[in-house]
Amino acid sequence: MAWVFDGQVKRDRHMDSAPDQPHSRYEHVYPIVRVDLYIDAQVSPEHAFSIVKVLTSKAAAELETARLIDLNKGKECKYFFAVSRLVPE
Repeated sequence: MAWVFDGQVKRDRHMDSAPDQPHSRYEHVYPIVRVDLYIDAQVSPEHAFSIVKVLTSKAAAELETARLIDLNKGKECKYFFAVSRLVPE
């Protein structure tokens, strides 16, 4: 899995493993997450995270994440995307 943080692609030991392979039952989606760094220590940590958008293309998620990082330079927030699954109801 790859994610973008501070405008650079970070890699982990699972880079080309299961998350990038199609799932047999569910379509992949790519949520873009915003992390607010200015949250007061007395505020619950979950308030620091927001799902900004969920895209259906990894390439689109990479571009949008980079755009948001560039747009919000100098602000106390970070953006990254992840891989998830769309589970129909």
